Amino acid sequence: MKAQFNNSEHTFHIDRAHVPFLEHSLGRGLYSVLTDFTEGRWTFHDVAIVVSFALHGPTGFDKHAISSAQQAIKMRFAPVYGARYRAHPDVIATLEAEGHGNYAPLAADVLTETVFGKVADDAA
Repeated sequence: MKAQFNNSEHTFHIDRAHVPFLEHSLGRGLYSVLTDFTEGRWTFHDVAIVVSFALHGPTGFDKHAISSAQQAIKMRFAPVYGARYRAHPDVIATLEAEGHGNYAPLAADVLTETVFGKVADDAA
């Protein structure tokens, strides 16, 4: 999806193959995080992680952890990710400067698209 962030338009997308790693990083399932957003129970961390992950995606190190976990699953082992995703410093700076609450609706839309395959405005 395209949306405004830091005074310019960007594309936000979370690859479904990366969802388990994002859930690991958030400490709970994406549907649970989305429910928290719709109920107004989100945190700076939630907004920063979701927006950053959708804008920048996983780092090279994160992609290696994701690939290793996917291989473990194929071999019928439990996936182990180790480190958690860290929000990009530019995203953190923007959220601090402009107020993270201003970007909570964007994060909720990104989560809606990731969980259900469409944003709320497209639901009709």
